[in-house]
Amino acid sequence: MAQQNNENTALIQALFDIFRNHGYEGTTISLLSEVTGLQKSSLYHHFPKGKEDMLKAVVEFVSTQIQQHIIAPLLDAQVKPEKRFSNMIATIKAFYSDGRKNCLLNVLNLGDAKVEINKLQNDDYSAWLNALIQLGEEVGLSQPEANNWAERFLIIIEGALVIQRLTSNRQTFEKHMEYEQKQFQQILNS
Repeated sequence: MAQQNNENTALIQALFDIFRNHGYEGTTISLLSEVTGLQKSSLYHHFPKGKEDMLKAVVEFVSTQIQQHIIAPLLDAQVKPEKRFSNMIATIKAFYSDGRKNCLLNVLNLGDAKVEINKLQNDDYSAWLNALIQLGEEVGLSQPEANNWAERFLIIIEGALVIQRLTSNRQTFEKHMEYEQKQFQQILNS
């Protein structure tokens, strides 16, 4: 059973990389078969509705990762706010390979993502936004200030990923994550 879980996780991670690089519209069953090494029939065995089921599994996998590795640690009041924020930055940098990997949210919204998929992504965005708002309020920001700070932070992440991909400047994402770390430190010191 554990081996099957590991195999499923490895398969979903491979699918994630494909969708992350090609988007929904640019991903074909042939490409999925080629990259995963599975016959098309095997892919349909695992995912009867084809590409749609694969994408849903990927988004659910990413959602679980975001909940476990970003949102839950942000909400852990046993850890100092500066450590939670710093850990989140490190997690984000690892997740996006310092900006070299695309954001699934970005590439899926370029194509015809399904309503259900958009809802899952919106739920993750809202949970992350709310965790950041809570952190902002915890360190002394008013509710409107915390809202603005949290929303701007998430926009910076997405924007830095897009601009880095557009310009191929490998420093864009890193530079903005460092800046955000300094900005949070300034909030703590004020």
